[in-house]
Amino acid sequence: MKDYYKWAKEFADKNIAPYAEEIDKTGKFPEEIFKKISQEGFFKIVIPEELGGEGQGIYAHAKVTQAFAEACATAGLCYTMHNVALKFTLTFGREEIKQQVVKDIIENNKFMTLARSEFGTGVHVFNSQLEVENHDDYSVITGAKSMITSANYASYYLISVPADEKRGPVNWLIPYGAEGLSFKESDWNGLGMRGNNSCPMFMEKMKLDNKYAIYIDRQKANQKYPVNIDVIFFMAGLASVYVGLSKTIYEAAKEHALNRKYPGDKSLADIETVQLHLGQLYSNAFAGESMIDAATRAIENEEKDGFEKIMSARVVSSLNCVDSATLGMRIGGGQAYNNKGPLARLLRDAFAAPVMFPSVDVLRNWIARVITGKGLA
Repeated sequence: MKDYYKWAKEFADKNIAPYAEEIDKTGKFPEEIFKKISQEGFFKIVIPEELGGEGQGIYAHAKVTQAFAEACATAGLCYTMHNVALKFTLTFGREEIKQQVVKDIIENNKFMTLARSEFGTGVHVFNSQLEVENHDDYSVITGAKSMITSANYASYYLISVPADEKRGPVNWLIPYGAEGLSFKESDWNGLGMRGNNSCPMFMEKMKLDNKYAIYIDRQKANQKYPVNIDVIFFMAGLASVYVGLSKTIYEAAKEHALNRKYPGDKSLADIETVQLHLGQLYSNAFAGESMIDAATRAIENEEKDGFEKIMSARVVSSLNCVDSATLGMRIGGGQAYNNKGPLARLLRDAFAAPVMFPSVDVLRNWIARVITGKGLA
């Protein structure tokens, strides 16, 4: 059986990690890296084998994301967005659009992303304010999305819109270059994850063929949990990003502690307080990784509480990552504060963890409602 983590880790160590500092400093999307990711075949791992993909599920999705995030959080996050948008399209899309997207990914090195957040609704991404004017063969969409990862670089953008009055819940898949579609890259100046290019996306009377409408039929798609599979893939991906980041923080802090010498033979790692912090860093990463591994296996096995496990893994990995980043800076001390080494960069990346949809606060509420039988409505 193919070891997806090992495959991705070897690729990331060679092709992503050496450029992490540059990506942060320039704030530019890692376009060349993503070309290599595509050429290596990572964008097709969740595509069914009969369509030319690897036929993998949520576990492999999480492990590849983690490996990329260990090298660079931006790469891990942008990669996971592709898999989420693709999984949604494969699950709910009509055959014509699935064939088009799969061909573009496999033959033309294209990739996808999500475009759901809006200026007025934040993490409540399904409360869309876009205007959709439906016609027999086409529709016209007007409005804006606020923070679109991989903006202006992805080839397809999966957007949430208000439910269709006649046919119910629907998303639209927007091809790059659609007339009326534009991006405002100058609005992106992230604290961390600086290569994401998460800028606003505008749709001005954007006319699209109705084949790009993806209607959500949960019963037909055999959805097992209270949310659709794309949300579950997204939570798994985010958990894996922050597990990967936590592991890198641990390694960077450990390296600093071992190499920071005092007069004589002692290093920073000989100080008991630092040892306690290092132990906590290891525990944080191990706990997060163990939880997301167990949660993704639970989803693949269709366990009854798989949804609660995925949500819990996302919460724990996110909060552990922020805790680890803070401890890492304490170990790094003045050198880290002066941007010597990667710890300050990793801290800034980590602070995205609690706020991305579904936010930690939203998830805690969801967990409580599910385990008490209240439902998510």
